[in-house]
Amino acid sequence: MRIVGGLGWANAAWVCLALAVALPCRAVGQEAAGRDDGVSYAYFAGSNWSRSKNTAIGIYRLSVADGGLTPVVEQPLENPGPLAVHAENRRLYAVSYPDKIHAYEIDPGTGGLKSLGEIQLPGRPEYIAVDRRGRCLLAAMYHQKQVVACPLDDQGRPQADRVQALDAGERPHAILGDRHGKFVYVPCAGEIWQYAWNEDGTGLAPKEVARHKPPKGRHRPRHLWFHPTKDWLYVVNESSRTVTFFQVDPETGGLTAVQTLPTVPEDVVKGSGADIHVTPDGRFVYASTREHNSIAGFSIDQKSGELTPLGQAATARGPRDFAIDPGGRFVVAGGTGRSIVVHAIDQESGQTKTKHTYDVAAGPVWVEVVGFPPPR
Repeated sequence: MRIVGGLGWANAAWVCLALAVALPCRAVGQEAAGRDDGVSYAYFAGSNWSRSKNTAIGIYRLSVADGGLTPVVEQPLENPGPLAVHAENRRLYAVSYPDKIHAYEIDPGTGGLKSLGEIQLPGRPEYIAVDRRGRCLLAAMYHQKQVVACPLDDQGRPQADRVQALDAGERPHAILGDRHGKFVYVPCAGEIWQYAWNEDGTGLAPKEVARHKPPKGRHRPRHLWFHPTKDWLYVVNESSRTVTFFQVDPETGGLTAVQTLPTVPEDVVKGSGADIHVTPDGRFVYASTREHNSIAGFSIDQKSGELTPLGQAATARGPRDFAIDPGGRFVVAGGTGRSIVVHAIDQESGQTKTKHTYDVAAGPVWVEVVGFPPPR
């Protein structure tokens, strides 16, 4: 992977409308999915830094063959922000700034969204997630120094009368549950907070909070992602432009820092770490760096969990968020600039290659990709 030229800043128009112009418009069923790969959809929410309000979530068919994007439909939503999915239950959750979260059911045939309801939070969520069991919606409120847990009913609808808000550390920037469904982790400025679930598993235990310091240095944990089958946690650090690998104690949830590696070349002194994801097969991890406008790749040693750098690839400007498709074939990146970039992942080496670049009119800051198996 290598760095190429940077990409432009966002204009005020909505990203979905621009993509409809930039991409060839075809009927949803016109592009056949791979026989064994099912179908994937990409969801984009626009930048809250735009000069005018965004009013929809953009929904696109993602080709499982080459990563190409085809416009499908828009889901109306005022000021859309962070997104989260629970693909197994076919649910998508979306922030509507400043303080609402909307729940949707995903139609696996079209990618379209059906409203399941909404909740209002006591502050502005900068990150949302669904726990591994699909029973609880989680949110991190950066400015309020709080986290939120909201139980979901059997239909995936948030229970507005059961919203729970708990104190967190300075600038909580993300929230994610572990693979065992035992603990929830929140990266804050200078430490990672660890919460336990309450007795019925529908909320967080306010008194059972542990705090974990990152390795020595000017690290500020921002986003995090778990290995799918091992007790390994990977964290992107904002201020130091690094990734830290932690071993996770499956009983206590304790974190042990093992390795910290840069996400940019040694001579780069500007930029901030943003997002991080592990491929579904657990072999590679990728982390984005803003200002440097790149995504760094690392291979994961399957015995130790330690990382080997693969280099960096240029991507969309201001890559605050990106997603990896369920097949682990593509990295789909948006940002505060006027581009969406799809990178193909080499299945042997983990190296990425820019496959598609789409010019758009506004910053598609939030990205989620959902896949469904072929019908039987």
